[in-house]
Amino acid sequence: MATPSFSIPQPCAQPWVAMSPTAAGRHCAACATEVVDFTRLSEAEILAFLARQGGRPVCANAFAAQLAPPAPATRWRRWLLAGLTLLGWHPVASCASKPPQEPPVAAAAAPEATGPDAEAAGQQILIKGQVFDGAGTTPASQINIYINGTTFGTTTDAEGYFTLTLARGWAPIAGGKVELKFVGNPFNFKEKTVLLDLHATPRPKPLAVHLESIPNRGQVKGKIRMPEAPVAPPKG
Repeated sequence: MATPSFSIPQPCAQPWVAMSPTAAGRHCAACATEVVDFTRLSEAEILAFLARQGGRPVCANAFAAQLAPPAPATRWRRWLLAGLTLLGWHPVASCASKPPQEPPVAAAAAPEATGPDAEAAGQQILIKGQVFDGAGTTPASQINIYINGTTFGTTTDAEGYFTLTLARGWAPIAGGKVELKFVGNPFNFKEKTVLLDLHATPRPKPLAVHLESIPNRGQVKGKIRMPEAPVAPPKG
């Protein structure tokens, strides 16, 4: 089924649960505006409601799936950047729309041991784990993992697994402490930070990281933007 042709280009960060209930949705005290709850309306009801507004601005609370910007990839990047900014995290511009790069591994001037042998020889540090959606066993894919406040890291696969191979002499982990920040879709998951001590014994086992859902998961609030009317082509 086609979705209505509207979007919310600048999502609002005001918590839905803090707003006062109204007949059509809730009242936002921060901007003295009624936020219409589109999540309980069908496509036809949403289009009818917008038609009745006669072009007047509308603030709404909608499921992400109800919005239909021109390109899904563009939509995802725009919402991700807006959501991360609202949450107070400002990514590096060159890395914001792509998974973080893999951290550097130890370079060898001559043939050296690799894999488990290299780790055993103390050349590399291997951190593995799996990320889950909530407290259950459903894996969380496409979760970005950042190392010690840098843009280096990795992204979970379709089963939520990740592996980080770090050069033992890499500057950001020289102190022996590793802070892993797990960042998913900001409209679905809360960020989570896991601290590791590389000097601890026994060595850490594979991690099991459970991400919490944000309240009203998957919903977006903000001013509705309708598509512009087409302009008649020149006749001569």
